[in-house]
Amino acid sequence: MRHELKYVITPIQYHLLKGRLQAFMKRDGHAGEDGNYFIRSIYFETPGADTLAEKENGVDNRKKYRIRYYENNPKKSFLECKSKKGTRISKSTYELTEEERDLLLDGKDPFPENGLCGDGNVLEELVMQMKARRFAPAIVVDYLREAYVYDVSNVRITFDKELAGGSVENCLQKKRFLPNILASGDMILEVKYDDYLPAHIGEILSGVGLTQVAASKFGMCMKKKLEGQIV
Repeated sequence: MRHELKYVITPIQYHLLKGRLQAFMKRDGHAGEDGNYFIRSIYFETPGADTLAEKENGVDNRKKYRIRYYENNPKKSFLECKSKKGTRISKSTYELTEEERDLLLDGKDPFPENGLCGDGNVLEELVMQMKARRFAPAIVVDYLREAYVYDVSNVRITFDKELAGGSVENCLQKKRFLPNILASGDMILEVKYDDYLPAHIGEILSGVGLTQVAASKFGMCMKKKLEGQIV
């Protein structure tokens, strides 16, 4: 499991951090010409919003299920389970066929006749949760990501921008959702690493007045939906 730290940062903090980190960190290879790449996640939730409640109540050991694809290419979609315990995270991933993706988005079981295949992968895990706890696609989360990597301790630092939420209905046909859920220009900084955070990176982060928060993009968008601001 990896450590994960999150912060909501202002444009000024972003430019200070970017300038200092670029001196020794490499840009993520997925980035386009502008340094960003687009991510869409479709999160599953129970009718009673149990996943959100677990997050809000600080449950120590919890999971989130999502379908994710990049750069508006839903033909290459991944089912992911993100497990979190304290500040540590792990992720299980399964590449979906288009048929499996469409069945899941319709809230249907991809194994209706043959039962589970017995591999114990994240797809089977989600199907069991759909049957036991009525998990279903609930919210779309869009954002642009700018990412930097550092080999020591496998550090990955990402700036997530233009966070927006949307309805699951016909989401594969929609390119982007607007508006930005965060305050104007603000973004989410995520810092992930394996065993330890190198001291010079820690010094850079602490030098711009960061305050660690539980900045869940899923949580922010799901609350907007429950408040009726996303339909």
